Amino acid sequence: MIPLLVNLSKDATYDNPLSVLYEVVKTEINHFKIAMITSYKLPRGCFQITGSCDDNQCPIYTAEEMLKGSPKFSKIEGAFIEDWKLQSSPFSVTQNNCPELFEVESKAFDVAQVIPIWIKGTIERWVIIFDQQRQTNQDNKAERDLTKLSLLLNYALTNILRSEQKRQLDYARSWIDEELHEISRLQSLLLPRKDLKIEGTEIAFTFKSYKEAGGDYLDLFPLGQDQNTTNRPNWGGIIADVTGHGPSATVEAAMVDAILRTFPTDQEATPAKAATYLNKHFFTRRDRGKFVTAMLFSYKSDSGILKYVSAGHPNAYVKRGEQVIVLDESKGIPIGVLQDYQWQFKEFKLEPQDILFIYTDVVLETRSLKGEDFGEQRLVETLRSASDNPQQLVEEVEQALLTFNGLNELQDDLTLSAIKIL
Repeated sequence: MIPLLVNLSKDATYDNPLSVLYEVVKTEINHFKIAMITSYKLPRGCFQITGSCDDNQCPIYTAEEMLKGSPKFSKIEGAFIEDWKLQSSPFSVTQNNCPELFEVESKAFDVAQVIPIWIKGTIERWVIIFDQQRQTNQDNKAERDLTKLSLLLNYALTNILRSEQKRQLDYARSWIDEELHEISRLQSLLLPRKDLKIEGTEIAFTFKSYKEAGGDYLDLFPLGQDQNTTNRPNWGGIIADVTGHGPSATVEAAMVDAILRTFPTDQEATPAKAATYLNKHFFTRRDRGKFVTAMLFSYKSDSGILKYVSAGHPNAYVKRGEQVIVLDESKGIPIGVLQDYQWQFKEFKLEPQDILFIYTDVVLETRSLKGEDFGEQRLVETLRSASDNPQQLVEEVEQALLTFNGLNELQDDLTLSAIKIL
């Protein structure tokens, strides 16, 4: 018995669970036939025989089929099944008690032993034992063995059910992981290319999602050249953060990208008009319960003027040597709050070697183990002492956040970008 319990307790996959039950019964009875019966989710007074096994054959059924039934099994009517649900101990039945069972499964027998199976405190499944020895030689040994068999069969089916649930869970996890990986891949396609170059600038950025996929969004792009003034292109960009995490936030970020790609970037376009356009088309027929913070900006190479607008997004900064200037004059509500809201842009004159630094809110909201926020003051101090190389600056800010929170990862999506005027 001990070796049997050890084998049943192993973390195994049961390719033929019915044969496992057969081997359990075989430890107590020599010549017999077993059948598995279930009334799970069937109409009152109905049951299915979900498998039978004897010395000659033992068909393979999945644990799901055997325990929960299947359309491929016939639905049998038998009022006796309702009485079975009320009996928690093993008992005997005859053809007179339940003729439907013997008619379908084994006409050669007059008596069978019924082992109730308890799953989640209910009895909706039974193992039926047609004992050939008991059929020809009435003794008390089979009666004495039923209690032990009941415990062994219930233990076996508990492990079979656990194995099946683990298999289904592993499958679900694998499917979810694949879907999240695909969503993460699609989100990466929304980001600027790593080799993005805009003449007259040096660009660096980093993006790390909190859970495979997230709601941060970044785009940087040239806007065309000034006529008759310079060969350097104008450029613009947006950094945005959708509320929430995970795949749903990624879908919203993709919508932001799709909307902005239809915005006409003519000579009259401004970040304020782009924000208004995005907000107007972000609304759908039903309230999605999401909003987006964003900072939009454009830069004219001939004048050095940066136009910017904040839609509820954290302030951008300009690093000018050891001086750090906050761009906080343009404040507005987030995208997706009021459909008719109009944003206003502000201007700032960028000088050569200035670095425009933009980021998402995880920078300010990262917490230390003591519960303190990283905050604006620590960010300013980090920028002031950081390298004038955009890539190094981005890396130093990220490292400062990780050092501050004392963990190996941040608790939100992270997007940072540094754009240097050459």
